[in-house]
Amino acid sequence: MQKNGKKQRDLHDAVTRWLIFFGVAIALSVMLWLGWSLANRRNPIPVFSTLTSDSTVSIGLRDAPESLDIRTQQGHAVEQALLGNVYETLVSRSETNKLQPGLASSWQVSDDGLTYTFTLRGNVKFSNGHTLDSADAVWSLQNAVNNHYVDADQLDGLQQVDNPDAHTLVITLSKPNPRLLRALSGRAGIVYDEEGDNDYAKTAIGSGPFTVARASKSEIVLQRNDSYWGTKAASSQITLYYYSSESSLASAMKGGKISMALPLSADAADTLNATRGISADSGISFDKVMLAFNNANESILADQQMRKVMRYAIDAQTIADSANDSYGALGGPISPLEDGYEDLTGLFPHDLSQAQQLRSYFGTGYIGTIDLLIPEQYETIGNTVKEQIEQLGVSVNMEVLDDATVQQRISDGGYTIALTTMSGEDDASVFTDGQSVFHFENGDCQQAYADALAATNDNDYQERMRTYARTVSENAACDWLYTRKNFMAVSDKLQGYPKNLTDRLLPLNRVSLH
Repeated sequence: MQKNGKKQRDLHDAVTRWLIFFGVAIALSVMLWLGWSLANRRNPIPVFSTLTSDSTVSIGLRDAPESLDIRTQQGHAVEQALLGNVYETLVSRSETNKLQPGLASSWQVSDDGLTYTFTLRGNVKFSNGHTLDSADAVWSLQNAVNNHYVDADQLDGLQQVDNPDAHTLVITLSKPNPRLLRALSGRAGIVYDEEGDNDYAKTAIGSGPFTVARASKSEIVLQRNDSYWGTKAASSQITLYYYSSESSLASAMKGGKISMALPLSADAADTLNATRGISADSGISFDKVMLAFNNANESILADQQMRKVMRYAIDAQTIADSANDSYGALGGPISPLEDGYEDLTGLFPHDLSQAQQLRSYFGTGYIGTIDLLIPEQYETIGNTVKEQIEQLGVSVNMEVLDDATVQQRISDGGYTIALTTMSGEDDASVFTDGQSVFHFENGDCQQAYADALAATNDNDYQERMRTYARTVSENAACDWLYTRKNFMAVSDKLQGYPKNLTDRLLPLNRVSLH
């Protein structure tokens, strides 16, 4: 018994010595790693980057908002500065444009798609200290509709708004509106303070992570809202500076006055990328670079078969691969971040023999000359398109013009094909209206779109929008080349900045310098 006890004590002592040895070794390794990280100016504990700091960040932008009144001020500049930063919405969206909870932590939709019940978060206050509750939400929606605020038309079918208690909001529709939740993630979903008496044009009282400290035509200063209900902003202050030209914006970035510059052209971003301490970056936008077809009766492209000839003849994939502002080939009227997106690039692959076969049905002099309008910045693409159409034995008159002239000619109908950009979210509906600048009208497309708008749930809406987009593309209404990138330049010390959709939304709560 004594021998067994001694063996157990010896074993215990040996294990203890080994544990101490390993503990000391691990501690020394951690100390050595920390020392090496500091010596190499690395952040040894990256998780600290999510904490708040006293850092101030300066960001350079173009096109300052004329007013802070987000209710009535047109354009994306005021949204870019205030939406999600100062003002918050019932529903929010991720950087990939997916719907997610906002001021409403959850919601339920009735089977018929006519009743939406939202549960609002508790303990939310406006920056003036007033409590935000369902009464504010009801008042905000009613005012948006009655006063025709920007985007209030997206609340189509709104019949009644009720608040049975302080944290419940009920919206009743007269007909299904499958885009309602999307609308409530934008201006139409902002909740304002019913008891506020501020001048909206000069001040902004919201519930977001920032407040507006001061604003002018040249800058907007955002300060961290320390009473914010959610995760506090990473920086104590962010100043938005506005510049009149890309060159002045780039100079400010290069000179170190700002830590982020946007929007930039691909060339300007590349130039800044060569500057020490600055990196170029990019994200995806809603912008769709396309060859617009004039479908009016007097145009040769009123003939669907001739439109298909053009789509087979033009090598959209190669154009997308070579364009310096391309995110990727498109093929249809809905971009990757929009509802109902489907990769339609395979519908009309580049096939010259197929194009020539379809072209053979038309007499030699029947087609005439194609009037091709190209904006100055896309002259290279224009030359490619011209050469590819001419391979069919078709004469092309290419005009390289400034953007404004191209848009005016499209509006006047003075074109056969024009390279242009569609930039709106959900702007695919233009292909249901024969009176649009494209003059495209097709009964199947119109019915497919009507079916999508009649959907009572999001899954059906998404599927029906895919059907609509495919129908439009199969009918070769236009030729969609690619989705365009947003370019920016950032300091190597900047972290937490957004990349996608930055031309209209710029959430800054995670942005900081390290």
